[in-house]
Amino acid sequence: MMQHVQFSAGDWLTSSWDRCHQAGLKQRRQPENIIMSSAELKARKWSVNPLIQAVENYAVPLFNQMFAHSDSRLILTDHDGVILASWGQPRFKERLTQIALDNGVCWQESLKGTNAIGTAIVEARPLTIIGNQHYVHQHQFISCSASPVFNHQGQLIGILDITSEQQQHDLSTQMLVQNMVQQVENHLLCNIPDGAVKINLACEKHLLNSGWQGVLITDTSGKILAHNHIAFQLLEHPNIVGLSVEHLLQQQDRALVFEKHTLQSSEKKSSAFHSANAFTTSCELHFGDDRIEQAWQQAHKLIDQDIPLLILGETGVGKNEFVKALHQHSSRQHRPLVIVNCGAIPKDLIESELFGYVAGAFTGASPKGYQGKIRQAHQGILFLDEIADMPLDAQCRLLHVLQEKEVIPVGSGQSEPVDIQVIAATHKDLTAEVEAGRFRQDLYYRLNGLVLELPALRERQDKAQLIEHIHRQYRLNQQQICPQLLHVLQDYRWPGNIRELDNMLKVTCLLTSDEPLLKLAHIPGHILKSLTISASAVTTPSIQLAEPPLEVSETYRMPDLKTTVESRLLQTYQATQGNISQTSRLLGVSRNTIYRKLKTLGILSC
Repeated sequence: MMQHVQFSAGDWLTSSWDRCHQAGLKQRRQPENIIMSSAELKARKWSVNPLIQAVENYAVPLFNQMFAHSDSRLILTDHDGVILASWGQPRFKERLTQIALDNGVCWQESLKGTNAIGTAIVEARPLTIIGNQHYVHQHQFISCSASPVFNHQGQLIGILDITSEQQQHDLSTQMLVQNMVQQVENHLLCNIPDGAVKINLACEKHLLNSGWQGVLITDTSGKILAHNHIAFQLLEHPNIVGLSVEHLLQQQDRALVFEKHTLQSSEKKSSAFHSANAFTTSCELHFGDDRIEQAWQQAHKLIDQDIPLLILGETGVGKNEFVKALHQHSSRQHRPLVIVNCGAIPKDLIESELFGYVAGAFTGASPKGYQGKIRQAHQGILFLDEIADMPLDAQCRLLHVLQEKEVIPVGSGQSEPVDIQVIAATHKDLTAEVEAGRFRQDLYYRLNGLVLELPALRERQDKAQLIEHIHRQYRLNQQQICPQLLHVLQDYRWPGNIRELDNMLKVTCLLTSDEPLLKLAHIPGHILKSLTISASAVTTPSIQLAEPPLEVSETYRMPDLKTTVESRLLQTYQATQGNISQTSRLLGVSRNTIYRKLKTLGILSC
């Protein structure tokens, strides 16, 4: 039976209670708690980090001033109703925890019944829910006022809510929440990419900086990029975005006052916006690569679910760093991460290294015995790198550990229970290894609960950003990479992937500590030759540029060969800053040939 509450016919509260009833919720039964893992919660926080910062700067001070000594909490959720953060009285928080109004808990209406957070998401407007208006009886000791937060594209990105242990929220509480949201939205507007000018609009001058003014954001040409809801109401135009602000204001029939404020430069704005919004928790691993982002999101959702992970990728793509980041975002972060390179351990030692041994198990064994890597990883994560190189005998023993959750040390007949999350990795094709009989099929299917493949550096979308990031780690002053060198580094195929890039930049930065600009000519010779030739070979891999082709290229019948060779010569000549000797050395062509060819092309006059 539904509890009888007085509603006005057809109002939103009636609709909300009907939805709760249809969802199968019971009024006198505590609803199920859907709680995000610590990794998932951290990912959600990262994705809306600018929103959290804006709330802390503009909403929390107002809340503290108005509700300093009351049993109230200020709560911020994301667009799904997952609580990201809350502020207010600690003693009241303890009581709210009893009904799971705590960080990481999802308060969608279909899960928690009628409540200000979940119902405001459905209705997409500010709402106050008092006492027994809550559908679930256990929630009726609180009253809540919530308002959606929208971004500059009109998308709901969060809910800001004040929850109190009082039975009434008067109009001032509702207005305070809406004022907070208005301040937060206005701040977010000022940080959109390419925003150059902020224009405040109002009917009266004293409202221009009240927090309730209309706001327009334009680019440097005066084209409107975004606006808040109040500006939309004041201007009474169906589509403001894209219009010239001067033309729009001239067309207004009503008298409006306005003032302009210059925002920070578009370049800095765009950079700051993207760095804060584009990356999730995996920002420590990438700077905008879709494949790594997808791998990360999948992995950190399963890392605490006792499902083995198998990571594939070429040597040097960052599999170790990926696993270390997963460990830090897992529930086992305070337990050991034990890394084993299966290819680096001698075959006759790998079983004792992994499974441990008892005292006197074999000649040369430690008299105290050895715990082994698997038992060292108890309650933590065991990372088996280069798993394809593990001998078949050891594979059999590992399969037993994974199936039975126990390990039997070498020389012992006694098994010991272990609790480990297993992650394996390899650069080899494991299915081909299985077909060739070098890897057990049953172990392969035990390890591949989730298979992730990390892209090679040459395939990454964020290659330029990654190069600059690693360079900033090693530079000894404010040195920058010249655009020409950056272009060459991006074209290089990096067979050693991130490991090769990291080593190259580390050495180069040490050698150029006094140089304000890192240029191609600063790269050590053996590395420079690989970079230049490899970059050229991307477009013409079958052509070998040696002295004879340069001499007689005009006689070839292939119509694009002459252009290709000349292009490669000019590219290398420009890359070496016009250094004939270095160009000659890189291309394997005599200096006389280089001079003669450059004269023919009109580059040299004598």
